[in-house]
Order: sequence, then C-alpha cells, then structure tokens
Amino acid sequence: MRSAAGGALLGFQRVRDNFELVAKYGDGVPLYLFSDLFLRVPQLREMFPVNMRSQRERLMGALAFAVEHAGDLAAITPYLHHLARSHRKFGARPEHYAQWSVSVVNAMRRFSGSAWDDELEREWRDFLTAVSQVMIDAARQDGSTRPPHWSAEIISHERRAVDTAVIRLLVDEPFPYVPGQSAPVEVEKWPNMWRYYSMANVPRQDNTIEFHVKGDGAVSQTLVREMREGDTVKLGWPVGTLTLNPNTERNILLIAGGTGFAPIKALLEHVIRLPVPPWVSLFVGAREPEGLYDFDSVRSWAERYSWLSVRAALSEIPAPDVAASGTVAEVVSRYGRWGGYDAYVCGPAAMVEDTVSMLRENGFSDNRIRLERFALAAPPTQRFAI
Repeated sequence: MRSAAGGALLGFQRVRDNFELVAKYGDGVPLYLFSDLFLRVPQLREMFPVNMRSQRERLMGALAFAVEHAGDLAAITPYLHHLARSHRKFGARPEHYAQWSVSVVNAMRRFSGSAWDDELEREWRDFLTAVSQVMIDAARQDGSTRPPHWSAEIISHERRAVDTAVIRLLVDEPFPYVPGQSAPVEVEKWPNMWRYYSMANVPRQDNTIEFHVKGDGAVSQTLVREMREGDTVKLGWPVGTLTLNPNTERNILLIAGGTGFAPIKALLEHVIRLPVPPWVSLFVGAREPEGLYDFDSVRSWAERYSWLSVRAALSEIPAPDVAASGTVAEVVSRYGRWGGYDAYVCGPAAMVEDTVSMLRENGFSDNRIRLERFALAAPPTQRFAI
C-alpha cells in the first residue's frame, strides 16, 4: 500500500521508523535540511532569524512531534492549528509548506542510506502532504478573522531596576487575550527573532498592554536598554495556560518570582473584576529589594480589598521592613494552611521547580497547580541538539 490511504492505514509506520533511524545523526539533519531549503529557495532565508540554532531546534521538535503522532494526526490537529497560526507572523504561505516538505524528504533521503526506497519516499510525501494541508487550512481560516501580527507603540518605558523595565504599549487594533497569557514580540533590530512576554494586565478597551522585561537575552536587552517611547514592536498571537480556572470554587494562592510577576498581576486584576472574588493570597519573591520592582502596586490593592493579602520574600539580601527572609517557596510554606486553595506559579525555572515541590509536599495535587506553559507546544526534543 503506497497511496495516502495506504499510509494512513499503516499509520505511516515506515515514516516513524525512518525518522528514528535518521535522528541518530543529530544536528546534522536540520543543518542539511535548511541548507537544502535556502539553496533551492534563497528568498525564504529572510523569513528566518540570523542565528538559526533555536529555530532549527523548534522546527525539528515540531516535526518529531508530528511524526510521533503520525498514526493519529487527528489527535494533534489542535497543535497543528496553533503552529499554523504562529507561522503566519513569519509570512508563511501555502507554497512554503510544499518547499519545506521537499527539503524534509531530501534530508531524510540523505541520511537514510540503503534504507531509502521509492515506497518510503512516497510515504514521507503522503505524510507531509497530510500535515501541510491541515496547517494550510488552519492558516486560511485564521486569516479570515485575524491579522498575522499586530503593531504596538511604546507609550511608557520605566526602568524599575538595572536590568528590568515596565513597558506599556498601545496596540494598533484590538488584541484579544486571556489574563495570564503571553505573546511573542519582535523588535526591528532582531527580525524574525520572536520572544515571549506575559501581559501584566487584563485586556483594556483602550488597547494598551503592559510587559515586564528582564534584560537577559538579545531581544530583552534591546527592549530594556535601547527602546524608548515612540518606538514600535510587532506582536504575535497570544498563547499560554496560566489562566484562571473557571471550574473551581477554591480560594487562590498566587506565587511569583522575578518578571514572572507580570502574568500573576494580570490574574489578580482579573480576580478583582469578578462579581464575588475568592480569598486570595499573593507571594512575590526576589533575591534583593530591587527585585520587588512592582510590589507597591499590589500592596495598594491589598489595602483596598479585604479578601486580598500580599507578602514579599527576599532570599539573599534581607530587608525586614519590606519582606520576609527566605525563598518564596519557604515563605509560602510558613504561612497558613492551603487545603482550600488552587496555586498559580510563575517565575524563573529553578524557583518554579522549588515551589511546585513545596506545594506537592503540602498536599497539592497537580490539577490544583497551574503553571506558565505555552498552549499546545510540542515537547522539546534533544535528538537534534548540537
């Protein structure tokens, strides 16, 4: 059976087996694949960032995820739709999927050796055609209701710390998102290098949003150190799972570290607008007082709302008049009993890991802990890492 129907009946098993065989060549595979693509269609190079390393890892991770589910593509259709929406901000068009598919086949053939034959090539083409069609249809449908990206002007830029800025932007048209989500941002200096930042407020009628940015990467450093009022950026479609759970009557425990405070602040603003807010306890952690760059804003909310309590934690430089000493996880564990609460956690990876471990030790099941995960993102793969 060599047709598309035959490939589907077999679950594209030869594709999956062949992909595992080729994966042992690591980063040589995407290097060859993209070299083939840019040599055949040089105009596509401008759609990608100058440094291709992370782009190679993401695209090969997406391919690996699709191959893994080749036997049931319907199960990952939501993921493929998300991917198609994301690709629109790069200017992806239907013919680009066809060129990508050609280069995938060329790369698989190159690294398969004697395992390659005409039947396997047909199955790969059938598989890639099926995947591409799902994404093309999704992109076409998305294009009927949304722009590929939004433009936003910086209307306020405040340096709250040496490496941290609170940036307010005016988006050129309505920018729909759910409090707690993040959006990819592109700056002119780094074309096609999109980085995700969380909105720190609920959607507003005036189309303004707020980002909290720590200058720890090329795009972030540009946003913090170089950009000013009047400069513009591009925004992509928002994603993320750190959103308020509407199917619970539990109280809420919010835990933030660093600029992970941004989506937590948006969640808190969301709760403020509920007709009957639950009890909320907010903990914000930092290493030194400077890291509590926006704590005063929520402290003023706590003075206004009786159902809200806020506390800060400092792990390295003590300031007893400002915060408790210890990591935010340690401070949370010292306060109260959390049996009737759902927890929302965002911050640096080590802080999140430490906090989740503490919550589990205190009786939290995973369905009572919400973290910042980009919705429907494929799991990372190390098979093509350098």
